[in-house]
Amino acid sequence: MLKYIHLEQIDSTNAYLQRKQSECDIRNWVVSADEQTAGKGMGSNGWESEVGQNLTFSMAVDMSFLPAERQFLLSKAVALGLIYELDAMLPKEKLHIKWPNDIFYENHKLAGILINSTIKANMMDTSIIGIGLNVNQMQFQDWPTHPISMKQITGKEYDLETLLQQVAESVAKETERLKNDVAAVETEYLQRLYRYRTWADYEVGGKVQRLFMTGIDAFGQLQLVDEQQQMHQYEIKQIKFLI
Repeated sequence: MLKYIHLEQIDSTNAYLQRKQSECDIRNWVVSADEQTAGKGMGSNGWESEVGQNLTFSMAVDMSFLPAERQFLLSKAVALGLIYELDAMLPKEKLHIKWPNDIFYENHKLAGILINSTIKANMMDTSIIGIGLNVNQMQFQDWPTHPISMKQITGKEYDLETLLQQVAESVAKETERLKNDVAAVETEYLQRLYRYRTWADYEVGGKVQRLFMTGIDAFGQLQLVDEQQQMHQYEIKQIKFLI
């Protein structure tokens, strides 16, 4: 059973749960906020969100059943949980998971995910999943990821409280699948992966390269082949998608 907590303003919902983790059991908490003053994307990336217009929340899940070396499976499951809920409201064929776990609508960023996990011995422990979903905001800065909102796509206004519960329940369901359905999660992730098995331009080491995406390894590294049929593997900061 998920426990929902709503805050008007906080530095970061992920940081809030990390602080609470030392005080009590935060598993199954879902913390949302109208405004995050220090919200983050992957690495040092910022996240633009107009106050009270989008979903900005974090949820804590028990991942103690998952070996630490397989932790990228959690990224896959969370992305699937989010995209599956969006499938019911937006054109499914235009929704994709951009590696490692952004949600794209065509070539525009619709949602981002940031996961902070604790590890005990060689197993995962509690993971804090931060999600930012562009919902009712109608104007964005000119970010390289070309952000877009659900309202910009459909023209509809969405109830944030209802949407929060739908998304959180879907994410929780997909993380539970990792207990007994890992192969399906891996297959479905690839089926929704942006640019999977296509040629595209990327920036690597300051240079533009045309590469063919072949998949993801067990540690979450992106696998691509160049025009000379040489295989390459990249971590998140080693390659940039040119959009």
